Amino acid sequence: MQELPGEFTTFDFPAGVPAPFNFAAAILSNQKMLTLLEKLQTAPPLIPMLIEGQPFIDAQDELSVTEFMRKYGMPERINEEVFIAMAKALDFIDPDKLSMTVVLTAMNRFLNETDGLQMAFLDGNQPERLCAPMKDYIEARGGKVVTKMPMKKFVLNEDGSVKHLEMRNGDIVVADEYISALPCDIMKRLMPTQWATMPFFHQVKELEGIPVINIHMWFDRKLKNADHLCFSRSPLLSVYADMSTTCKEYADPNKSMLELVFAPCSPIAGSKTNWIAKSNEEIVDATMKELERLFPTEIGPGSPDGVGAKLLKSAVVKVPRSVYAAVPGRNKYRPSQQTPIPNFTLAGDWTSQKFLGSMEGAVLAGKLAAEVVSDKAAGLPTKGVKTVQDDIVKSAETVVPQEPIPQFGDGPTVFGGGAVLTPAAQKEMVDNDPAMVAQA
Repeated sequence: MQELPGEFTTFDFPAGVPAPFNFAAAILSNQKMLTLLEKLQTAPPLIPMLIEGQPFIDAQDELSVTEFMRKYGMPERINEEVFIAMAKALDFIDPDKLSMTVVLTAMNRFLNETDGLQMAFLDGNQPERLCAPMKDYIEARGGKVVTKMPMKKFVLNEDGSVKHLEMRNGDIVVADEYISALPCDIMKRLMPTQWATMPFFHQVKELEGIPVINIHMWFDRKLKNADHLCFSRSPLLSVYADMSTTCKEYADPNKSMLELVFAPCSPIAGSKTNWIAKSNEEIVDATMKELERLFPTEIGPGSPDGVGAKLLKSAVVKVPRSVYAAVPGRNKYRPSQQTPIPNFTLAGDWTSQKFLGSMEGAVLAGKLAAEVVSDKAAGLPTKGVKTVQDDIVKSAETVVPQEPIPQFGDGPTVFGGGAVLTPAAQKEMVDNDPAMVAQA
């Protein structure tokens, strides 16, 4: 906690108690963050969410978290004690820039699902424990997973449907159905001119991926920790975990390995500094100084031995375009998985689904995209194409489409991923996304 450096506070959901009573018990039993009066002042603005449900939640998308608080008279300390940490955890962004719909969506899960706040860690690294089993599952059923084959462009038929995909190496990929999980920023760059004037695709210009940095830090001793994901109200750090405690593969009783989300890390997210353009060394130095402030008895000169835990090594993973920036007013522009193109379906957490920009949202969007394809194949009715806003329809009438922008390089950031960037990879990121690095 900020006023009690080095200490953790928790919201304890009692086992066996159903929602929403477990949520109420967790809030009321925490005595360190909010007074009873502040808790009572926070509750009334949330009552419409319980009564009206999703329509009320969706209607708050025009307000930031801060604006919602002030509109409904919530105490300012709820922002300092709760919403800062929630906003940074949910979208890597500060509460004065985050749509209240995001926070209400999360809180609605806590109030309606007994296990809505349950979290878990993989027991090892993602390539081996998550990606490899998925690849094996697909290939065991006759599918094929091809990697390291970047796409160059969509090639269309005269009616706008997809004829084939042209890969950068010259190969042609022909299919009956095409599903794209490209991030919204990459989709905008590769958008065919025939699609760019269609209101459905034109609305994607209203969405923008937000940058985030993940830092891995290995220390020479075991730090005080919790066997859980920890939320921070630090101006530099979002969520973090001691992987030597939470993850089987990295288990170590004597040394800690922290994974931290460094956010917000650019002006679009609320930071005064564009950290995505800084060197790895500058980012690690800033993180160590912040850890000294948060844990003065374990890191830095304030520790009992006058030195504290020493950093053995580190890795800085930059994701220039992560989840879409859920700033106020964006939710209505998220497209459905079904598109006006008969053989082309969208996926990705930025498409329309209830879990917003998240891993859960990505999984749900993929499931919804699969339903579109399977329903069409079976001759069943689909959920249809989401209605496009009137302002987008009008704007699309005068838009001058730009030619697709080719993607350069082979690094993960080229197509929306993250990586530990070498100087060459950093240059590759700048070449593909100069606007991100140029933010002041």
